[in-house]
Amino acid sequence: MENKAKREIGRSTQKRVGLRRRWRGFIALEPADRILFLKLWGQLAIVSVLLRLLVLRHVRRLLTRLIPKKPNDAIGPDQTMSYAQRVGYLTRKASRHLPIEASCLRQSLLVWWFLRRRGLGVELRIGVDNREEFLAHAWVELEGRPVNDSPGVTEGFHPFDRIP
Repeated sequence: MENKAKREIGRSTQKRVGLRRRWRGFIALEPADRILFLKLWGQLAIVSVLLRLLVLRHVRRLLTRLIPKKPNDAIGPDQTMSYAQRVGYLTRKASRHLPIEASCLRQSLLVWWFLRRRGLGVELRIGVDNREEFLAHAWVELEGRPVNDSPGVTEGFHPFDRIP
């Protein structure tokens, strides 16, 4: 019985340390990035639930309808790539704090939708790698460059469709 109590104390200590580390990471963000992180975190949860309920085609159609004709908070042309990469980075960071798994498809769908609402011409890309086993991966590109993945993603995963 004594060992069980010690293990429980150890787990609760680890949880507190993990929470403190996450909090420090959040506080270390710039104030504007904290707000953006919270928006992305909430919207990532919504996209994840939608993908559990509907197929990708229907979720994408629904999200497309929610893209305004006139972009929200338009981004200047000289800031588009850095802004898009920041959204990708913060989405990855937010995905680690959800109680459900936020796959690359869920993250990429959110990044695509979020940036489209701001008037950026991004594309959702899905590719496969079937050299040793069948693997699929999703990412978002702006001007042919990945914004939420490494630049070499297309070397490992061969895109089979462009989804504007």
